[in-house]
Amino acid sequence: MMSFMPGGGGLKQLSRFQQVVNVLVKHGFGSALGRIRVWECVHIQKGILRRECPLTALTVPRRVRLALEELGPTFVKLGQVLSTRPDQVPPEFIAELKELQQAVKPVPADQVRGVIETELGRPVDQVFGSFDDTPIAAASLAQVHRAVLNGQPVALKVQRPGILEQIEVDLAIARNLAALAERYSPALYLLNPAGLIREFADQIRNELDFVAEVSSMKRFARNFADDERIRVPAVYPELSTRRLITMEYIEGVNIADTQKLKEAGYDLGLIARRGAVLALKAVFEHGFFHADPHPGNIFILPGEIISLVDFGMMASLSQRDRERLAKLVYFLSTGNERRLARALNEIMESEHVIQASELEPALAAIINRYSDVAAYEMRLASILFAMIRAITAHGGQLRPQLLWLAKGIAIQEDLSQALGADFNMMELGRPHARRVLTRKVNPFTQRQELYFWLIDALDLARDVPYDFSVILREVLKGRIKIEFEHVGLEPIRRTLSQTANRLSLALIIAALLVSSSVIVLAGAPPLVGDTPLLGIFGYAIAGVLGFVLTLSIWFRSGR
Repeated sequence: MMSFMPGGGGLKQLSRFQQVVNVLVKHGFGSALGRIRVWECVHIQKGILRRECPLTALTVPRRVRLALEELGPTFVKLGQVLSTRPDQVPPEFIAELKELQQAVKPVPADQVRGVIETELGRPVDQVFGSFDDTPIAAASLAQVHRAVLNGQPVALKVQRPGILEQIEVDLAIARNLAALAERYSPALYLLNPAGLIREFADQIRNELDFVAEVSSMKRFARNFADDERIRVPAVYPELSTRRLITMEYIEGVNIADTQKLKEAGYDLGLIARRGAVLALKAVFEHGFFHADPHPGNIFILPGEIISLVDFGMMASLSQRDRERLAKLVYFLSTGNERRLARALNEIMESEHVIQASELEPALAAIINRYSDVAAYEMRLASILFAMIRAITAHGGQLRPQLLWLAKGIAIQEDLSQALGADFNMMELGRPHARRVLTRKVNPFTQRQELYFWLIDALDLARDVPYDFSVILREVLKGRIKIEFEHVGLEPIRRTLSQTANRLSLALIIAALLVSSSVIVLAGAPPLVGDTPLLGIFGYAIAGVLGFVLTLSIWFRSGR
């Protein structure tokens, strides 16, 4: 089953697989490996799997955490990702896996210098005025060092040496273990371990693409350029590569250090609310948000200004996805389970549609479960994850963006709770969702979209006569034969006449709407507020004619 890399890479992969098996057996998971027949992937003595575990006094979640720590950065990162998935992982495991956030040893300074010099093609001392060998942060994929560039303090995010190659080997091993688990363990099959590993592989590869991270930093900074409540570090693209990012050094207090924030006189409630509002603004207004807002990467500056310093994991939402999400949040806040079921079906990734009648009881139970919870105790992420479990239980699958959003909200709510906030994300999210839905139905806020929609409608109306003439020519040439029984042509003539009249009226309405939209977009005077008067008249006339046309069709269909 296992595929090996050519040359020495296959031996390295085989050796690493054996190491992974030995570590898992050491921590008491030999019988589990035996149940999924791990020997089909790697040659081992089956007796090894029955070796006694000296750590049986520890809980299973604790042993899982210790095993992941010993297996190194890739598996530490996997544990960190699983710690944010309450839809798949039991609470006792999540509580233990959260401890992995600090379980990474730093890379020696000489190796870090080697990466920087390889990426920049020059010695570190020639580029920077000074370089601090002691890292200010160490993570599973990279670590951060302080330096001085042209007299200004900067932060260097440096990828761990050899981490990409190591991760590819570990991902291949994880994929094979997941495939075995799905084949031989029905219980694990329901958890979709192969899908989790695929999702994790995509995420970790994205985080290792520092060029994409620099682009994300620039895009996020543009989105919030006019918002003084948030600050994005300036990046130095000429000193940033696929394994190195040089950015402005942010001097602030980490948001997780609540005691230090209090001592500095910061308003913790304001920080919590501001962070939540900015996160919702990123989702609903910009459609580009942080999918992993880890507290260690958020700093508070004077004036309760929030600064994010890591953009390795970002997610995007199209305008249509934002509208779907807005429906979900809005109908959830109003407790409308029928419309909530429809909104969930719209945001599903698969084409499989779950009947609303099947989902409504589960959604009603979720809504009722939280109806008596105090507002400041209500957790939007918990509700979203409960709905995700309801969807998967019915065979559905949601878009990955919703999972990332739920994970981001869960982290944001944990932060707000730690800061002593007295609000909930649903209260804050409802106005944002309402604004998105209002813009969707308001022609004055969606003028450009309406303009292009009308152009498409006119194109269709213009092409219909030509398409009809093509069909008629094919009929006259004998290539298309139509057989019908003549009962009386007079009713047909009247119907065609009425259809032609209605089509003409529809074209006039479309022309009025297009011309009015052009006038509105051009801002031609005289104006009523910010809207041209002629455009308003055009919309009004088109509305009246549209109403007349609708009545005509309705009365005709009722006869």
